[in-house]
Amino acid sequence: MTQFVNWVLAAALLVSALALVNSRYHERRLFALSEQLERQIEKRVTEIENLQVAIASLRTPGRLATVAKDTLGMVPITHAETVYAPRGRQP
Repeated sequence: MTQFVNWVLAAALLVSALALVNSRYHERRLFALSEQLERQIEKRVTEIENLQVAIASLRTPGRLATVAKDTLGMVPITHAETVYAPRGRQP
């Protein structure tokens, strides 16, 4: 009878050891996954900050004049180039 109890206890010890190994494996895997997700979060936060800086620079008033001159080739008009339209209807 004691030999049977010893076998049962040995089997229980083996099962608990395997369960411990399995839980440690999953713990390490989940820890690695959480670290990876934290790195991705930090990367996204940095990207958001960079985009916010870019948006702020695009909102500056001088940007429109720069884009108009450089990209579209526009120049400020002179007084001689100003055309005035009459206010009322003329027949």
